[in-house]
Amino acid sequence: EKNGSSSLPVPVLDTKKPRPYSSTRDWNEIEKNLKRDEENEKPEGEEALNKLFSQIYGNASEETKRAMVKSFQTSGGTVLSTNWDEVSKTDYEKERQAPKGQEWKNWEGQRLSQKESD
Repeated sequence: EKNGSSSLPVPVLDTKKPRPYSSTRDWNEIEKNLKRDEENEKPEGEEALNKLFSQIYGNASEETKRAMVKSFQTSGGTVLSTNWDEVSKTDYEKERQAPKGQEWKNWEGQRLSQKESD
């Protein structure tokens, strides 16, 4: 294994056949190997979380996508819901709730009203 590259051998084309290029590497096979390696790669931490949300959003219905976008944007990034029935009825700006140990403030630093945490 050199420089973190895959330990798979480099696919080589049959050199007996005439080729338009001087390279003997099978670039199509190399590309397939890279795609397979990327799919098998296990992300960690925040990257894994982002990948999970991307998969949920990518495979979701239009209603679920709308719920995710509205809940995240109107809550200031504190809520991410996939339930449109709930999100369509909730005003996250009026019922804002800061994460535990934090509080909402406007640009001037004045404390804003918020829903009391449970």
